[in-house]
Amino acid sequence: MRIITLILALCALPVSAQTALTADEFEARVEGKTLDFGYDGETPYGLERYLPDRRVLWSWGDNTCEPGNWHEENGEICFVYDFDPTPQCWTYYDMDGRLMAVFMNDIDTATGTVVYELSPVARELICDNFGM
Repeated sequence: MRIITLILALCALPVSAQTALTADEFEARVEGKTLDFGYDGETPYGLERYLPDRRVLWSWGDNTCEPGNWHEENGEICFVYDFDPTPQCWTYYDMDGRLMAVFMNDIDTATGTVVYELSPVARELICDNFGM
């Protein structure tokens, strides 16, 4: 239900508030931080550490981290990881100071678009495979 509410909230925002963050705006918001991805208001999905030079470490929360990087592609923020060279593209929005992400790869699927909320990490990013 929270996902539907968030999608409706995005649609109900004034056009100026619906503008996706640019790559530079996104970088300014995330670099040097570890963010928790969640949906349904609470459900943790994974963690990502945003490093300099648009590098990232992704973890499902299982103490293993996957290195990757991100770039801008057609106005979307796309991530490429060592484990999967297929770009995972997102559109990011600021909603009342919260960073929201819409996964663009499956936007036309029957299951619909999932909106994720990113927040400063409330749990530690542990990377056994990187000695962190």
